Amino acid sequence: MKTIFTIFLCNFLSVSIFAQSTQSVNIIFNEIKSNTKNYKVILDGNSFFSNKNYDIANNQNTAVVNNLETAVKHTIKVYRLGNNNPKYNNSSKKTLVYSKTFDLREGYDMDITINVNGRVQFSENSTSGEVESNDKAPMANNEFTGLLQSVKSKWSQALKGETISEAFNNQNNYFSTPQIRQLLTLITSENDRLDLAKLSYRSAIDSASFTQLYDLFKTQASKDDLNDFLRTKGWNISPGQSNIKTPMADNKFSPLLQSVRSKWSQALRGETESDAFNNPNNYFSTSQVRQLLTLITAESDRLDLAKLSYRSVTDSANFTKLYDLFKAQASKDELTDFLRTKGWNVPAAQNNLKTPMPDNKFNSLLESVRNKWSQALKGETESEAFNNPNNYFSANQVKQLLTLITSESDRLDLAKLSYRSVTDSSNFTQLYDLFKLQASKDELDDFLRSKGWNTPGNQATVKTPMADEEFNQLIFNVRGNLIQLLKVNYERDVFNNPNNYFSTNQVRQLLLLINSETNRLELAKLSYRTVTDPANFLQLNNLFNLQSSRDDLANFVKNH
Repeated sequence: MKTIFTIFLCNFLSVSIFAQSTQSVNIIFNEIKSNTKNYKVILDGNSFFSNKNYDIANNQNTAVVNNLETAVKHTIKVYRLGNNNPKYNNSSKKTLVYSKTFDLREGYDMDITINVNGRVQFSENSTSGEVESNDKAPMANNEFTGLLQSVKSKWSQALKGETISEAFNNQNNYFSTPQIRQLLTLITSENDRLDLAKLSYRSAIDSASFTQLYDLFKTQASKDDLNDFLRTKGWNISPGQSNIKTPMADNKFSPLLQSVRSKWSQALRGETESDAFNNPNNYFSTSQVRQLLTLITAESDRLDLAKLSYRSVTDSANFTKLYDLFKAQASKDELTDFLRTKGWNVPAAQNNLKTPMPDNKFNSLLESVRNKWSQALKGETESEAFNNPNNYFSANQVKQLLTLITSESDRLDLAKLSYRSVTDSSNFTQLYDLFKLQASKDELDDFLRSKGWNTPGNQATVKTPMADEEFNQLIFNVRGNLIQLLKVNYERDVFNNPNNYFSTNQVRQLLLLINSETNRLELAKLSYRTVTDPANFLQLNNLFNLQSSRDDLANFVKNH
């Protein structure tokens, strides 16, 4: 009986072991020679070195790690070594330059490439040997809208990134490039955005349009990294050449604009613009396209040229800003249909463009409210304006209307009513200073939480940056410290003060007074709590010369 049980247990364990899916990881040290920088990689506790078994002929060293399970998380850390001699591989003189936790997918091996500059790239290789079908349809509009909303509802960047990563890794999902763009714009860290862009490539149905994602990256290093990745996918991109589309330079665009204006007939103007948009060497910003289209009076011709210009637009995410060039709803609907053919997620029979009310129309509304003799009539007029489904307002316009209402409770009701119509809802917290009572601010907090905002309970979300007069005095005080150590200590106290808030631009001015990159990085992280526009915070990355400092700041923001 004991023998039978032992055999059964062994068989059970064997089945359990073989049920675990495993894949391989190739660690590739690329173009790292023994007389240059060397790196140490720790993968799940096992160490690998760039200066061991280096293949000079192929100019790389590859370590293969087999039988790694797909059902568990894997961790990789990359260190730059302080000494090139192999006997110092385990020296304590090493600097962490990269750290990441990642998953392996069943049926895919992973290549992890460490380049000479310390940049790390991930790419997957199918082990099935099957030819992938080209019959790919992008995710349906309703399903994609649900995914987009799911990502937006996540309270942290880490959770947003994880949700997008799972979507791109799902073998049943395919996306158009515009859909990928919409997801990537929800990620603030450039490094994470880059990793997700590369991860998305498998699922892109229109990979030829993939370079339209280039303008999501501000640093040339990220663009070069994406170039390197695309070369591994067979793209013909010469080293040192960026295939990013840049809009026509002003000195070239101005003569084109003048040339169109000089044409004596609308037909010749349209022909000139058509030639410009058809020229494969020309690219334009949406703003440049707008300037050209306003010279065309016939709405049907303007619409045809707008669609023709789409190929050449460098910032296609802004393309909907052209909607207000068309008065007829039929023209807007036709442009919407056109954008859907390009993969845009525009629900049928619905124009998803929200542009704030033009100044002339808004000024008339504002004057109409002012002319009402009673507060009741003022409130009624504003209520009708906010309830009108054809009206949209900027947060600043809403603020101007609300200041005409004296009752705080009525002002609060109208603020909540206006939320549907606000085109820049991220600025909605600018309305907080219209309310004197904490109870009103708390109620607005509760309302925003019901709309998916991550607003901690019993806390006013409003943070207003330090007033210019006070900030200028602060800058003067920091400059007055002749010793850098005193400047650092002064700014440290400023950022630790719970009553201080700053715009990203104000933080930048303070950090520029600090010479040491180490101290500047410490203060940047310390300032993050005080920033009123955290979406812009990573614009501070260009204050740091070292990639390790930029990565450190990006990881800090991601974790906070």
